[in-house]
This record gives sequence, C-alpha cells and structure tokens, in this order.
Amino acid sequence: MNPASTNTPPSVDAAHFRHVVGHLASGVTVITTEAGAKRHGMTASSVTSLSLDPPMMLACINNAVPTAAAVSAAGRYAVNVLSEGQGDLARQFATASSDKFRRVALHTGALGLPLLTDALAHLECEVAETVVGGTHTIFLGRVVSATAGKGQPLTYFRGGFGRFAFARDDEVYGRARELILSRVYPADYTLPLEELAIQLDVDEAAAFYALTRLSLDGLVYRDSERGYVIAPFDVRTSDETFDARLAIELGAIALAMHRVTDDEVAELRRRFDAMAVLLVGDRFVDFHGYLDANYDFHEHLVALAGNPLLTATFGRLGIKSVMTRSFGSTPATSQKFVEVQERLVKAFEQRDASAAKQAAVDYCELAKERVREILSCTGGRL
Repeated sequence: MNPASTNTPPSVDAAHFRHVVGHLASGVTVITTEAGAKRHGMTASSVTSLSLDPPMMLACINNAVPTAAAVSAAGRYAVNVLSEGQGDLARQFATASSDKFRRVALHTGALGLPLLTDALAHLECEVAETVVGGTHTIFLGRVVSATAGKGQPLTYFRGGFGRFAFARDDEVYGRARELILSRVYPADYTLPLEELAIQLDVDEAAAFYALTRLSLDGLVYRDSERGYVIAPFDVRTSDETFDARLAIELGAIALAMHRVTDDEVAELRRRFDAMAVLLVGDRFVDFHGYLDANYDFHEHLVALAGNPLLTATFGRLGIKSVMTRSFGSTPATSQKFVEVQERLVKAFEQRDASAAKQAAVDYCELAKERVREILSCTGGRL
C-alpha cells in the first residue's frame, strides 16, 4: 500500500480549484492511475469539472478499457491536462499498447499516482462515488491536489481528436434546472434518466451530466433504491439555513471587528461591488453570477474572523443550494438585499460592530421573508 493513501490529503481552496480547472476548457486530458503495482493511462474526452465547493471532477470511462477497472480498484485517479504540442502524447495514450508510458517523463503525485510531468495541469482525485451507465462508468472524484503551469491547452480541432461538449452540456443543465425550478416535476418525484433525456430531447449522457450538476445544487438527490428524486424544499429548511448563517456571521463579526485590516475591509468592499451590479431594480441581472458573488462576499466576511473551523462550518451549510431553491424560480427580487449588505460593509469600514451585527440580522430576516413570499405562491413547497 502506498503511504500516501493512508494520510488525509489537504483540501483544495475553491478559488485555486477554479483557476486550475480553467485549463480544461476545450482541452485534451490523460487519465492515469495505479492498481496492483501496474500503471494505467488513457486519453479521455469525457472529463469535466463538476463542483467548486467541494472541488470535484467527473470522468466517464468505457468499461471495456482496462483503466476503468484500475480506477475502480485503486479508488483514485489523476487528470493530466495536455498542453499544445502534445498531440502525439494524446495519440499514444489513445492507442492500445502494453506500455503506454514508454518514453514519458513521470513523477509521483500526492496520492502516489503517476503524473505526466510535462502536462499543463494535474488534478488528483479520490473516487467519492461511481455510477454505471450502460457501457461506461462515471467516476465522481474529490480533488485533493491541483497544480497548473503556464501555457495553452491542447485543443480538439476539426475532428483531430473529436470535440468536447461542454457548451452543450451546460445548456442542457440550464434547461433541466429551469424544469425543476418551474415545478414541472413535483417534490419527491422520482425522475428517471431516460425520462429527462426524452423531455430535453438529448442523449442520456447529457441528461446524466445535468442530473449530477442538479444534485450538487441540492435540487435533486440520489436515493439508492429510487434513483434521482426531486428534493423537497419548505420554509423550515430555508429558515434553519439562514439562521445558521446568521449565527456564524455574528460570531465572525465579534471576532474580527477589533483586528480587521484596511486591506481586508477593502476586499470586502470589492466583493460587495462585484455582487451589487448583478441585482438592479429589483431583478437579478445574472442570477448564477449573483449567487457566486454573494457566496464570495459572505465567505470573506466569515474568513475575517481568522478561524478555519468557522469558515469550514460556513462552507458546509449548503447556502448556495438553499438560495437556488429560494430565489432561482423567479428573476424578481428586492433591491433591499443590496442595500442592507452595503450597510454591513460600511459598518466594517467604520469599525462599528453593533451596526454590522444589526445589518446581518436584517439581511437574514429579509431572506426569510422573501422565501415566504415565494413559497406562498407555490403552496408552501418548491
């Protein structure tokens, strides 16, 4: 057993993960792993980033390829993002051979896996879940190490290696999300993969990608017997989550206010400004963008306390999922959300702990009130 496999790997910062997986856009990857003291590798196109929080990757591998069984046995795999000029390397790992690693510079990663030294980026993953779909197995991997160098990714062009379907998959996910938020499917409804594929007029691979993304959003969940199920959502769920966030932020304000630096407050202001432009005139300009910017703002607020445990607890709240279910069904909202959060920023700028705490309380109450307004139009559940 490799010693690295017995240790708990470090977590990967979401911003750093976003930077590294940015190298995947329209790129070519090689999946590598090691099982039974034997190295395995293959060129893969069905690889994509799946989640920022927690950092996760999705790799879809044909079961007929030995690498699929090796990843299953090892419980871990690495994604090597190739750089431009490495087309021959992509072909080498795409061709059946008794030694795909011949004349390839390698080094060992944090999980004890063989990494292609000259690759543009590396992401090492522990398999968190596997899903078998027909002839393929989908490996959902928790990223435990991510590195990237300088350069441009090797891209698929004019059929040289085929084409990634990222843009299409994102569009399919968006349509599937709208179906759920518009309540085409009721809460607790079992949604078969085949049914969603037919509803969206896409293949099952695209529908599966959409369901996987939706499960990370908290809009669906996987039941071991029923499959994918539409997650229920009610006032109690949102109240408990928003109250938990408030408790964390009140603690962060108490810890941070007496020692926060001017640079840290300036960063809080910068994140607020990035968020505020996405909510104008009681409407979301870009709901997904607002959701990300809002999370970044409040995450920084909590981080001001300098307490990693507090920040980790905030991250486990699933606040993005609750906000998606709460506010994502309508573009209409309230400009008061921006106004009260600006009060919070100004309180930090003035080092006024009482004003900051009151703004946090008011923001929490606004959120809960808005959820009640939305749920009152849907019979109390989404």
